[in-house]
Amino acid sequence: MNDRAEEIRRLKDSEEKYRKMVELANDAIFGIDVDSGGILYANPKAEKMCGYSCDTLTGMKAWELHPPEEQESARKLFAEVVEEGSSYRRDMHFAREDGSRIIVDVSAVVTSCGEKKIIQRICRDVTERRQLEDELKQLNKDLEIRIEQRTRELNRKQMQLAQSEKMAALGNLVAGIAHEINTPLGALNSNNDVFIRLVARLKAALDELKGCDELRDNPELETIFENIEKLNDVSRTAADRIVNIVSSLRKFARLDRSEKDTVDIHEGLETTLTLAQHELKNRVEVIREYGDIPMIDCYPNQLNQAFLNLLVNASQAIEGQGKIWIRTLQKDNNVIVEIRDSGRGIPPENLSKVFDPGFTTKGSGVGTGLGLSIVHQIIQDHGGNIELESELNKGTTFRVILPINGGEKS
Repeated sequence: MNDRAEEIRRLKDSEEKYRKMVELANDAIFGIDVDSGGILYANPKAEKMCGYSCDTLTGMKAWELHPPEEQESARKLFAEVVEEGSSYRRDMHFAREDGSRIIVDVSAVVTSCGEKKIIQRICRDVTERRQLEDELKQLNKDLEIRIEQRTRELNRKQMQLAQSEKMAALGNLVAGIAHEINTPLGALNSNNDVFIRLVARLKAALDELKGCDELRDNPELETIFENIEKLNDVSRTAADRIVNIVSSLRKFARLDRSEKDTVDIHEGLETTLTLAQHELKNRVEVIREYGDIPMIDCYPNQLNQAFLNLLVNASQAIEGQGKIWIRTLQKDNNVIVEIRDSGRGIPPENLSKVFDPGFTTKGSGVGTGLGLSIVHQIIQDHGGNIELESELNKGTTFRVILPINGGEKS
C-alpha cells in the first residue's frame, strides 16, 4: 500500500513539474484531444499569442485557431496525424481574436497524458521573422537586378570606351593621312596650274608668230592641245576629289571639334555619305529629302558615327540594286532624321533585339554587333530617341529624333 501511495505521489510531482514547465514555456503549447479535436489545455503563452483567454481556448477546436478559408485543410491535417500517429512541423496561419493574422511555426506530435493520447502542439509566432526573411529575399532580388543593370551598364560603357578608342585612333590616322596627302597634293595642284598657264602661253606665242600660219593651223597640233586641256581638266577634277575626301575625313573625325558644338546636320550627313561611298557606288541610289531645319547643339563626331553606322547597315541590308532615302524635318523642338532603305527588312522576332549589345544578324566576321547599340546610346546621350519600323522584303526605317538645344540625359 505504501508503494502505491509513493507511486501516486511521484506521479503527481511529475505532473506538477510538467504543468509548471508548460506554464513557464516561451512557446505556446496546446494539448488537443485526439478524438474530438478539442483543446484540452493551453499555456499562458498561447493565450498571449492568440489573444483569447485560456478558458475560451479550451472551448475551441484545434482547427478553429486558423482563418476560415484554411480551417478545412487544418481539419484534414489533424485527421491524418491522428490516423497515422505521425508528427509534423510547418508554418501555419493563426487568426487572433482581434481579427489580425500571424504566421506560426507549428510542431505537432502524438503523445500520452497518463492513459490518454493527445496531440501536443508547440507553436511559435514567427510573423516578424518571416516578414524579415521576405524583405531579405526581396532585397536580394533587388540587389541581383541592380547588379545585372550595373553589369549591363558596365558592358555598355566598355563598348563605348572601345568605340571611342577606335574613333581616337581614326582621328590620329586621319591626321597623318591628311598631312601625308596634302603635301604631294599641293605640289600636284601647283604643277597643274603652272602647266595650264604654260600651255596658254605656248598657244599665245604661236598665235603671235608671223609666217607660221601653217604651224598654227596644223590639225595634229590642234588635237594635241585639245588632249592636253582634257588631261588638265581630269587632273583638276581628280585633285579636287582627293581634297574633298580628305576634308570629309577630317570633318567626320572632327579632330578640331570633338567637344559639343552647334552644327548643320546636313553637313554631317553629306560628310558621312562621302565616306560611305565605297558601300553605295554603282549599286545604291541615295535620295535626299532635306527639309528646312535649324542647326543643333550636339557632339558632331558622335552623331557622324551614328549616321555612318545607320547608312552602312542600310546599304548592307540591300541585296543588289536598291535605294536609300534620307529625310530631315523639324517637329516642335526636335530635328528628325529618317534613314529608309529598300532592303530585306528585319524579322518581327528581332525588332526588340536590334539595339541590344552583341546582337547581330550578320555572318561571322561581318559584324561585331556593336553598331546599333552604340547608335542607340549616342542618341540617348543627346537626350533624343531612335525609332524603328521594318517590314520583311520592303525595307527598314530608322527615325532619329534629336532636341535642337542638345538636351542631354543625366
